[in-house]
Amino acid sequence: MRRFITSSSARTFRASLATPAHARLGSAAAPSTATTTRAFSGAAPEPPLESVLIANRGEIACRVITTARKMGMRTIAVYSQPEALARHVQLADEAICVGGPNSSESYLDMDNVCAAIEATGAKSVHPGYGFLSENSVFAERVEAMGVAFVGPPSGAIDSMGDKIKSKQIAIDAGVNCIPGFQGVIQDEDDACKVAREVGYPVMIKASAGGGGKGMRIAWNDEEAKEGYRLSTEEAIMSFGDDRLFIEKFIEEPHHIEIQLLADHDGKVVCFPERECSVQRRNQKVLEESPSALLTPEVRSEMCRQAAMLATAVNYRSAGTVEFLADKHGNFYFLEMNTRLQVEHPVTEYVSGVDLVEHMLKIAGKQPLPADLTTESIAKNIKGWALEARVYAEDPFRGFLPSTGSLLDYREPEGCTAFNLESNVRVDSGVREGTEISTYYDPMISKLVTHGATRDECIDRMSDALNRYVILGTAGFAHNASFLADLCRHPRFRRAETPTSFIEEEYPDGFQGVQLDEQETLHAVATAAMIQATRAEREVMQVGASSDGYNSAPEASLFDAGAGGGDEWVVVQGLPGNDEAGEPNGTAYHTRIVDEDGGLVVEVRAMAADAGAVAARVRVGDYSWQLEQPLLEVEMDGVARVVQYHTPSGTGGGTRACGFNLGLCGAVLPMNVLTPKEHELYQHMLAPEVVDTANFVHSPMPGVLVSLSVEPGQHIENGQEICVMEAMKMQNVLRSPRAGIVAECHAVAGQKLDVDQLIVSLVSEEADLNEELAA
Repeated sequence: MRRFITSSSARTFRASLATPAHARLGSAAAPSTATTTRAFSGAAPEPPLESVLIANRGEIACRVITTARKMGMRTIAVYSQPEALARHVQLADEAICVGGPNSSESYLDMDNVCAAIEATGAKSVHPGYGFLSENSVFAERVEAMGVAFVGPPSGAIDSMGDKIKSKQIAIDAGVNCIPGFQGVIQDEDDACKVAREVGYPVMIKASAGGGGKGMRIAWNDEEAKEGYRLSTEEAIMSFGDDRLFIEKFIEEPHHIEIQLLADHDGKVVCFPERECSVQRRNQKVLEESPSALLTPEVRSEMCRQAAMLATAVNYRSAGTVEFLADKHGNFYFLEMNTRLQVEHPVTEYVSGVDLVEHMLKIAGKQPLPADLTTESIAKNIKGWALEARVYAEDPFRGFLPSTGSLLDYREPEGCTAFNLESNVRVDSGVREGTEISTYYDPMISKLVTHGATRDECIDRMSDALNRYVILGTAGFAHNASFLADLCRHPRFRRAETPTSFIEEEYPDGFQGVQLDEQETLHAVATAAMIQATRAEREVMQVGASSDGYNSAPEASLFDAGAGGGDEWVVVQGLPGNDEAGEPNGTAYHTRIVDEDGGLVVEVRAMAADAGAVAARVRVGDYSWQLEQPLLEVEMDGVARVVQYHTPSGTGGGTRACGFNLGLCGAVLPMNVLTPKEHELYQHMLAPEVVDTANFVHSPMPGVLVSLSVEPGQHIENGQEICVMEAMKMQNVLRSPRAGIVAECHAVAGQKLDVDQLIVSLVSEEADLNEELAA
């Protein structure tokens, strides 16, 4: 059933237009068995509550809907106007629109959401995470309506949601805490004063913060001032609360958290820890359970202190107590998240417990099972689980958010969603055709793998990333290659990953996956095989007679070279030369030969000495359906999963065709030519290089929060130009070089498109005068 919430100037609400949602959306809208089957133990024979409205969107809404339907509950989705066809809307039994595209007028509009609860007759509300999930006023309003809030009491949310108050409660409860200033920072000067008293480095944090927002590390007064300003702006935008506090930054910490469940009888059950230390800008990237850092004794003490804190605030439902731990086994309370965490699937894998199911049962005043205890779970940890957050962001451009539509979206074959039936799980709220917009968080999915050991789990994650196809419209980017690089990083494989790991290992940003010599040879050989296969098809098509029968002689893979015989020149990068006459890419001469009943690809770098011996790559099983994005091949006894992305700029022809090859997370532009074509390319004019050093463009769609320069101002290389907000995050744009500001082309508060010009620069005063005169 689909309904709408509409608002008038007096902010009164009405529900109207009741139409079956699945009938409206067509047969494709019916929930698929792939996303609704479950494999958790302990399913309730009777639903604890008649219905649940999920006050959220995306994958977490789908996650809650899946378990609630399994339990026999009526499920109700809410959605904003642009998301009428979203996946969570289609999965639910009913759906109701709660406003416009901006979160503030839909998912964050308490009046609209409460009106939807009343209009649908929902008996309970699950807030998911983010949005209103940790808003004590919302929980209070839901409770006042006589509707069960699937979460903790409003008092516990209020106590733990205020980071200053929660720290004092933790101290009183006997929980280890980080040294710091227990008060509100007044201004930039006060931030510097307090930071010096606490001792640099310090962490500046939003009191109402969470999810890595409103947090900055400062190592000196200058960074403290900037951190205060940016954290304040981010805190107001994300939480509507500008209060900040400062505490000591623990160097080389590991981020460890304890998941817990608490019922109305005061029983608290703690689960094996999750390690969430692989972070970027305080945003978690990889999460795993258990942690390789903790001993059983430290785990037990962490669980004990987490339970003490939950008891101190009369907690119930699911919650997470976060700690910072050092390599010596010391740990300190960080915060308590009074909601379901993004990374909860790894806990479900190692415990076999459906956390959402127990949240719904607790909301229905059912007790936790007698045999579910902290001790019983700790004695029976089920292997290892790892979660990777797949985001629409460009790791090659400083991880800036990316927007666009998913043109080809294929999750790894054999994976399941929202359950433990497979060792690979994809929790996602998107599908092919979904638009990733600037309005909401850019998460595409959570890719989760499970294994008997940590190494097996990581290997399974690497394989799943290789098989995960995500292609979008022009300019669309995602972080899967960065995730793949993390999984193969020696420090991550050794579990040596404090929260500074990414900053330390990628000081200049992500430069792409660097393949070793064998991987590079296999990539080149695969490119030659792909081109030979495509050329073979061309020969067969040309040889087909007009009556539909093939009159050409039978062609083989290694002799259909489209004019080049069995030889190809594979260029990694662009063919031809640059302006200096140097090759644009790295060229390899390849030859595919039949040897002992199998194929061998001979590969020789063309820059090598003429007498250099070609490397030989022996090809085993080779499986590729023409023009499909996934190819499987065995080379030198190693099984490879390779991604092939559609040829670009060649009209799909088989000669001089450019395509992207994905191997082990590396994305390699390949051009495969006949030897004659390669020779002719050496005489092509070099492409014109456009100098963009005099311009600062918007790297993404967003809003210009502030502009820090004015025309005529002298600026230095790296100086702050402006602050942009996109997808709930503040991003500082800095000058690409020293110079003088010629013109500001945008103003604070203005909405910007990707690549929109913000500021133009000149080198000298004379250039400025010339620019102004023009």
